[in-house]
Amino acid sequence: MDTLLSRRRFLALAASASAGIALGSLIPRRALAAASAIPDGVIVRNDWPEHWETQVAALGRAPLTANEHFFVRSHFPVPDVEAATWTLEIAGACARPRRYTLAELQRGESSTRTVTLECAGNGRSRMALANTSGTQWDLGAVGTAGWTGVLLGDLLREAAPAADAAHVWFECADQAPMPDVPLFVRSIPLAKALDDVMLAWGMNGKPLPRLHGAPLRAVVPGWFGMASAKWVRRIRLETKPSENHFMIRGYRYNAPGEDPAKAAPVETMRVKSLITAPLAGGTVKAGALTVRGFAWGDAPIAQVDLSMDGGRTWSTAVLTGAEQKGAWRTFEAALPVDAGAHALLARASDANGVVQPRQARINAGGYGNNSWHEVAFHAR
Repeated sequence: MDTLLSRRRFLALAASASAGIALGSLIPRRALAAASAIPDGVIVRNDWPEHWETQVAALGRAPLTANEHFFVRSHFPVPDVEAATWTLEIAGACARPRRYTLAELQRGESSTRTVTLECAGNGRSRMALANTSGTQWDLGAVGTAGWTGVLLGDLLREAAPAADAAHVWFECADQAPMPDVPLFVRSIPLAKALDDVMLAWGMNGKPLPRLHGAPLRAVVPGWFGMASAKWVRRIRLETKPSENHFMIRGYRYNAPGEDPAKAAPVETMRVKSLITAPLAGGTVKAGALTVRGFAWGDAPIAQVDLSMDGGRTWSTAVLTGAEQKGAWRTFEAALPVDAGAHALLARASDANGVVQPRQARINAGGYGNNSWHEVAFHAR
């Protein structure tokens, strides 16, 4: 279940005479100002909390997605967090609980890593669902950035996890305007947390923007974006996964009508490709067509194939750029095209032999849509 349900309830309450509160009085002025200053290349799917999608044309400009174009997915309104007074607590099943200021973290050993984040609902609007409460993302709820911060594993080792500690919970500063809405909590296995998870305070060489979780956010490579919790204030070592609403009811691959609690959880990203050139609906010159795009997933990309005849025959694209764990891979190809209408398909395969499906399996939440990408264009 997506948190837009809570947003709708909030709007209903605000509109109700019995609520006695004007909607405008609950929306922070900075949120209204941000909504009036949306940069080019961004599609607003929801005003508040912010659900902003990147246009495919903007994604295709560079391997790293500019901060101002990077998709935004907030479960609740952006919280007021002062970096000067903020602290990160590490507690729970550990021998040495810790508390850090941002300055203390930044004085330690840091690194910058390129990581792709994708909203689990990316492509939801293209899934054949009768009804879903989630944001109707198209293809641009994904982006890649250079994240600067500290490895979470280093901090956890300092805290000395207990022998029975098996999961790491992220508790965040954002919350809904109504007190009865559950807080957003995500948990990941301790083994993953000790491996390659970052706590980032920088994004593409700049301070982490407030919309993206400042002063500190988690960056969980290979997992869908909801695991990369923003505005992290407390990390708990626990013996079991969190039983928060967003863990046991939300983000599940339940079929329509199935109990979400009985379905598999949404966790690692699925192998996927995105064509950034040519653009859908565009016109190109007949002759040699340059095709470009990105491919990603939870494992290294091994191959990207392209088809101009509905998938009957395929041409293999060239993977370009360096392979980086957790980051998408760029691809490029030159294909001959005659004048007329065309449809170009892309499918990716990863190093584990997993191939992007023609059509992703339907689930009630519209999660994990990694169906082949098709771009219709015209050549003349």
